[in-house]
Amino acid sequence: MTGSIRVGRLLGITVQVHATWFLAVWAIAWSLARGIFPQRIPGLPVETYWTMGFAGALLLFGSVLVHELGHAVVARHFRIPTRSITLFLFGGVAQIAREPERPAHELWVALAGPATSLLLAGLFRILTPSGDPVPATALMGYLSSVNLLLAVFNLLPAFPLDGGRVLRAILWSFLGLERATRVSTSLGHATAAAFIALGVLAIFTGRPVDGLWLVLIGWFLDQGAGASYQQMLLRHALRGVRVRDIMTPDPVTLEADLTLEEAVAGYFLPRKHGGYPVVYGDRLLGILTLHDLKQVPRERWSTTRVREAMTPIDRAHTVRPEAPAYDALARMVQAGVGRLLVLDADGELVGILTRSDLLHLIRLRSELRE
Repeated sequence: MTGSIRVGRLLGITVQVHATWFLAVWAIAWSLARGIFPQRIPGLPVETYWTMGFAGALLLFGSVLVHELGHAVVARHFRIPTRSITLFLFGGVAQIAREPERPAHELWVALAGPATSLLLAGLFRILTPSGDPVPATALMGYLSSVNLLLAVFNLLPAFPLDGGRVLRAILWSFLGLERATRVSTSLGHATAAAFIALGVLAIFTGRPVDGLWLVLIGWFLDQGAGASYQQMLLRHALRGVRVRDIMTPDPVTLEADLTLEEAVAGYFLPRKHGGYPVVYGDRLLGILTLHDLKQVPRERWSTTRVREAMTPIDRAHTVRPEAPAYDALARMVQAGVGRLLVLDADGELVGILTRSDLLHLIRLRSELRE
């Protein structure tokens, strides 16, 4: 997820926070400090409420992180690695390297998150002090309730929520993956529309803050359902395809000592490609793309060498020939690049893969299926 900051690693998984996470922490802390906690325990100093508010917000996102770790641990059991977990405005998302290959695997991975939240709800309930309300009582009670709510919300049968994935796993066995995904995403869109309608109703009945949150949640669900369905179609279209199957082998290369003017006149314009590997003799140095060219003023093209403007190999985006084509596409999208250098195990250049290569294959397979 672009705009994210890495904060560390847990169980070998990168943990990062999106820029919107800071807004969410402040909004939740404000809601707790100005509303929920003063109602539960009146008469405390304002500073105490704000301390409780930020503690509650941070522990809430800690619970979300544990929820996502629940998914990751079970996915790892099925040999599905998790690349990262990102906390953002609407909670958290675990980026797994690939989708489960069997309905049973998806079912257990999906159920792991809500089950973890239910365990946390029970744990916080056990930790809640008995007797008269005190700050710890209010805080533990809030965390118990919000984890229970998190589990229930995620079990709604609406893709891409966990409940939608549970539904897809069940339908997958009877309808196949594509039809099961279509049904669960349709329910996702319907659920999103219901949240938006409830939000609009809340706004017009004097609860604008609650209404705005419901509208935003509905919008997020709708976008997620659509994106997840498109992702499934892409994955299905590229199923079984490896990078070596569609890459351009032995690509045209640029000599490092050419000027940019010579590179444009001799390669970019006549051949119409958007990037070329750069070599010095038999040694691969990097890649020169249109983006790299645009960073150099045109009047300096005649005096600037390719090696001076290229992206060096240690910063270039590469892929192995045996990698799944879908993983290569995901890497391109995440990095915002249009091509990957294909290197073998010894680091030798064996080909180049472009986004156009992948999109052409997707389009061809889609047309052949019609």
